Amino acid sequence: MENTKITNEALPHIFEAPIPGESLTNSTEQKYPWDGPPEITSQRQATEKIFLDLLKPDNIKTVSTLMADGLPVADIAQMLLMAGFSKGKFNPDLMLNLLEPTMYMLLSIAEKVGIEPKLSRDEDEFSDNEEEESEENLKLAEEIKHSIGSGGKFTNAKVSNVSPTSVGNLNVKEQLESLDTKKLQESLLQRKQQTQTGSLLEKVEV
Repeated sequence: MENTKITNEALPHIFEAPIPGESLTNSTEQKYPWDGPPEITSQRQATEKIFLDLLKPDNIKTVSTLMADGLPVADIAQMLLMAGFSKGKFNPDLMLNLLEPTMYMLLSIAEKVGIEPKLSRDEDEFSDNEEEESEENLKLAEEIKHSIGSGGKFTNAKVSNVSPTSVGNLNVKEQLESLDTKKLQESLLQRKQQTQTGSLLEKVEV
């Protein structure tokens, strides 16, 4: 199976995570952002905040590139939401409820840019090594797994049907209509052509 690598453009969204259980050994005076009350408690407010952040030029370019490279929409949504949780933006319960609307927003961006995204990974795509690597990269899952379900964790959460109603009254597609993505589309197309050319050249026997 071909492994999907996170590009350098995604690095701003990667957060430094503690080792599992580290918060239990900290001084009571030393708290992580998620140890206190969350900044946002309303799903509507959180959804609008995430959408506005996604519309920033750098962010929309990053998520579009990741989707074009084949990284599943579910993985991108989980990465963004766990980054928000690590900064104390919302609690684990709200984070889980934001998974579907975040995926819908990403899918809408993909449609606007002209990308055919992959929704999620198939279960048979995961090997033991990939499970371990995922846990190393998302160690905050240990801090929140008790809120996700019996023996579960956020990185295992699945959304089988992404519905437009998940974003409430937020007019995602209407707002995306006025967004100029021509340069982004050209950039992704050029990137795709360069990748294809590179692949063909690698196959040529000299």
